[in-house]
Amino acid sequence: MRKWIVFLFVIVFPISLKAEDKPRLVVGITVSQFYPEWLALYGHDLSEGGFKRLAGQGREVKADYEYMYSQTGVDHATIYSGMSPSEHGIVAHEWYDRLRGRRVGNVLDGDTRLIGEEEEGEGMSPRRMQALTLGCVMRMNNSFSKVYSIGVNEEEAVLSGGSCANLALWLSDKTGKWISSNFYADSLPGWLREHNGKLEADQFIRRGWMPVSAETENLTAMKLKSKVGLNNGFYYDLVQAKRKYDTYKILKATPYVNTMVVDLAGEVLKNEQLGRDNDADLLALNFSCLDYMNRDYGIYSREFQDVVVRLDRDIERLLAMLDERVGKGNYTVFLTFSEARELLPEDLQKVRLETGYFSIFKAVALTKSFLSVLYGEGDWILDYDASQIYLDRGLLEKKKIPVQQMQDKVADFLIEFEGISRVVTAHALTHNTFAAGEGILFQHAFSQKRSGDILYSLQPMWVSQLKDKEDNYARYSKRNRVPLYLYGVGSGALLPADCPMVSLLPALCRLLGLPEPYFLDR
Repeated sequence: MRKWIVFLFVIVFPISLKAEDKPRLVVGITVSQFYPEWLALYGHDLSEGGFKRLAGQGREVKADYEYMYSQTGVDHATIYSGMSPSEHGIVAHEWYDRLRGRRVGNVLDGDTRLIGEEEEGEGMSPRRMQALTLGCVMRMNNSFSKVYSIGVNEEEAVLSGGSCANLALWLSDKTGKWISSNFYADSLPGWLREHNGKLEADQFIRRGWMPVSAETENLTAMKLKSKVGLNNGFYYDLVQAKRKYDTYKILKATPYVNTMVVDLAGEVLKNEQLGRDNDADLLALNFSCLDYMNRDYGIYSREFQDVVVRLDRDIERLLAMLDERVGKGNYTVFLTFSEARELLPEDLQKVRLETGYFSIFKAVALTKSFLSVLYGEGDWILDYDASQIYLDRGLLEKKKIPVQQMQDKVADFLIEFEGISRVVTAHALTHNTFAAGEGILFQHAFSQKRSGDILYSLQPMWVSQLKDKEDNYARYSKRNRVPLYLYGVGSGALLPADCPMVSLLPALCRLLGLPEPYFLDR
């Protein structure tokens, strides 16, 4: 009897995973610094084929990152690994490495070199990520599967692609071309070199940035109106900005980079034949909302309205390409948000809420003075970043000061600052287990090897102050819950209405008929 049961299982089980029930291509879309409420605010401006198609013909769920400090890069690692920062190890853009005695970037890798760049420079890799990604699971189970990731910035592309990607591509600030690292390949493929040769970045710079509705107007007249303040919309002269700052990074502060991501996605689909056979492929796409200039505009600004409208059109164009090249019913799309935009004090003060910017730089300076009075002169604080403070443990050992004692002293001092909601020490996170509330958010964000000695959170209405526009030291979001849109094959029953973000990876594995990584059974 048992033999018959085994025989029936072997025959029947594969039927539940028929090729036509599985997508040939999974497309992951992550949008950074987006304010999800824009989709309702500008709903009348959206096309039927973009966000509305995803929401209307697909399914929207609420996904929770379940940790403090939502951040571009950190969130990408969580989405594609199915693990929290405490496990995948990407705790911030950068962190202080105690073993090396210096700050390290989450993807910067001195053992690799850039490819596609005119000048050879230090490359990127996902080696600091301590987990498998969806792309790894797919390629480990089928060597014919292909994995490509594209991002405005390197950390998004590298961490969403993972260590098994065929290629991770990002936009060069120096040349405005798409580049990669020799971690993935020795050189860029011919079709990409040809695409780079079109100098698409220069075409957008010459155009300048104006509302999409004004693109048919006379450019010269628009420039003149803008200079004398008669322009009802806006116009940014990108040629002048490029000349002044001598970097293509200015494009990342416009919606054009998202258009460039979709253009490159089309080239990957065409030249690498993604989704054209039964060996499922992955295409990870990463969009941005004005990048380092995100805080320069209010959430109701005309610039952000234009960003949303243009992104909607880019997504409409992407879905049309997928329909044509992969075929309706042959692909699955998920779209979600990383480091989601918060309301800034300028927005909240209009409704008379108590709010403000918290300066970690001033707080650390005062804390250093406090520790010098308490323990004597010394550089007691080595580094700080992403709401974490690193103590000089070598100096503490030399002075015979218990680490826990100083952690507690700093925590007691910091909690008195206006804007801080809670302070937790590494000792408390290492020796206790939190079941719910803010404590578990700290725990999921904390890596015993990589995080600081003291971690803090801000009150809901407060935002961290940046040193400058491009500062990554304190750039993060407190928004843990974000929409997650599912569209295409199997999207209807992929996830419950409310779920942790870490549930996405195992759900996609089930959809693809792949075994879930064993270490997710926790």
